[in-house]
Amino acid sequence: MRKTKVFTLLGGGLLLSVTAGAALASAGQAEQEPQGRQATVRAASPAGFEIEIDPELDAQFGPRPVNAVQAAAIITDNRPGARVIKVELDEEGGRAVWEVEAQDGAGDVEALVDAFTGQIVGQGSEDVEGAGQGGDDD
Repeated sequence: MRKTKVFTLLGGGLLLSVTAGAALASAGQAEQEPQGRQATVRAASPAGFEIEIDPELDAQFGPRPVNAVQAAAIITDNRPGARVIKVELDEEGGRAVWEVEAQDGAGDVEALVDAFTGQIVGQGSEDVEGAGQGGDDD
């Protein structure tokens, strides 16, 4: 009788873990696109902003020393008080960059962070009134 209870508990636990694992795996999958088109993976990060990674760019550049959360931290360290809204993997001049969109008291901020070195390679902002201060400072 005791062995039956143990096997029942083990079997139930295994079934629960497989079901939960399948649900979690499907929750993080890319948006479904028509056949022949590549999907972009979008996810909310634990840090509170959206991360967007195109799988083709991800595969093209491979592992990068600077991830999306680190790129966001580089921008907030550079602009205290800024709040990151979105980080997207992009390509600029043949190199992988993180395009970081943020807001601070002065308005919207867009910056490019090199995904290999962590250097800010471009930055622009638009003031609150929308007059703008220009684009990239390459």
